Amino acid sequence: MIDKFQAALLGFAIGDALAAPIEDVIRDSFEGPKVITQYVRAFPSHPVSHLEVGQWSDETQIMLVVADSLIAARGFAIEDLANRFVDWYHSQKLRSAWRFPSNTMMKACRKLAAGIPWNQAGFPSAGVIAAARTVPIALAFWRTPALLRDAIEKSCRLTHTDPRVIGAALILATAIRMGLEGGEPVPETMLNAAIEKAQGYSPEIVKRLKTLREVLRLDPPAAMEQIGNTGFCLDAVPAALYWFFRHPRRFDDLIIGAANVGGDADAVAAMAGAIFGAFNGRAAIPEKWLVPLEAVPRLEQTGVDLYRLAVPAK
Repeated sequence: MIDKFQAALLGFAIGDALAAPIEDVIRDSFEGPKVITQYVRAFPSHPVSHLEVGQWSDETQIMLVVADSLIAARGFAIEDLANRFVDWYHSQKLRSAWRFPSNTMMKACRKLAAGIPWNQAGFPSAGVIAAARTVPIALAFWRTPALLRDAIEKSCRLTHTDPRVIGAALILATAIRMGLEGGEPVPETMLNAAIEKAQGYSPEIVKRLKTLREVLRLDPPAAMEQIGNTGFCLDAVPAALYWFFRHPRRFDDLIIGAANVGGDADAVAAMAGAIFGAFNGRAAIPEKWLVPLEAVPRLEQTGVDLYRLAVPAK
């Protein structure tokens, strides 16, 4: 089980690091799309061009802030998380720490840094970063649904107050839980479970997941046209599920496909990688992805610590 916790975090970071240098980049040529199959460095004018090959962007950086808070507080503590977001916000002034954060994250953290209470700092945004960063919460509380829902609601609303973000985070958390439980990656089963958990936050969630169900037989370009690949949470989370359903046991195919989806590809690939890890464990992730990846020991230890939080020793 520990290896699934580690693999969820490693899969997340791999997807982020692979896709971040090509996020929102048009890569078509006369010969067709230029598919990225290994870590690359962003071109000089790209926002993350200062990062080395294998370094991740703000998705993983912020996800780890959430994980660190859970581990330090031995559970979810909104004030601790708010304080850590303020520290993260100040760290972005350093070029080495700057990982292309979203405007909503920065604006909300600026309010927190100014002393605004956590429940008044958020903005009415449905950006996917608020959902994606809840992966550690999904791991820590996978056996306690009430604690999971409470933590996800507060974590999302800290910066993003649109209820669709909470629904999207619960979809992601449901997929991760089913992987940890040892279930089979059956789309119909997983989508029904996700609808049950998330539909109360917006009727649009049901529509989006039904669309995903209908396009699973389509090839990626046609499917992505229907699902969407933007930073809107109800585009990006279904897109991540699409890639997982397409390659539930083949990490290379999943992570390369998701990373090359265009749009907010680093969020899509990160979430797809996390779901894959929760289902398949660390052994299913080829070592070639881990050798160049930033901070692998930290990610692995964080997985161990989250497991110990979720499954305390008797």
